Amino acid sequence: MDRLNTRWGRLKAYLDAWFVDHEILRMIYRNFYALSDQAFRSNHPSAAFIAKLQKKHGLKTIISLRRADQSGPYLLEKEACDRLGITLINHPMSSRSLPDVDKVLAAKQILETAQYPILIHCKSGADRAGLLSVFYKHFIEKEPLELAVKQLSMKYGHFRWADTGKLDFFFDSFFAYQAIHPEIDFLTWLQTVYDKPRLNAQFKSAGWANIVVNKILKRE
Repeated sequence: MDRLNTRWGRLKAYLDAWFVDHEILRMIYRNFYALSDQAFRSNHPSAAFIAKLQKKHGLKTIISLRRADQSGPYLLEKEACDRLGITLINHPMSSRSLPDVDKVLAAKQILETAQYPILIHCKSGADRAGLLSVFYKHFIEKEPLELAVKQLSMKYGHFRWADTGKLDFFFDSFFAYQAIHPEIDFLTWLQTVYDKPRLNAQFKSAGWANIVVNKILKRE
């Protein structure tokens, strides 16, 4: 937090958040949705938005799918959480690769042990936040996975045609296997059948969609 202890360091943190990380756009479009009365999803929250959520919903935990580093967005978020007594959990995941088994199991444990109400977020609130929202709906709310995967949708800005579609392909692969082996549940498939390298070799994305996601939207 030393970076925020000087006037220049704090200014650079705000400039980083606003113009490099696109907080100026998030002020216009927060991409905020309720998953239940105890869980919410959004893009990266500002300090003011965190305070608003705590006041309105009694927010106790934030689960960020981004790294804890020295970037302005992280430092300002951590400072706000410390000031408000909110637990910040950083569980970095990728929006461009198939999930790792240990990351999924760790996400499940985080969701099961976190103090609620919670906010789930990544940078844009579209891909990684969508992935963890699927897990919340399935593991915590016990929603069937075929319904929970609706959290990965264009409604939230998720593009299944770009490399971010690997998240959809991950679940589609499970559904295809389960159609032949209906006795297999998701966690069993994940830990005994799922073959990340093989599925990664099978996945194909569209060039135009990657241009939209990477060059225009500048997703993380």
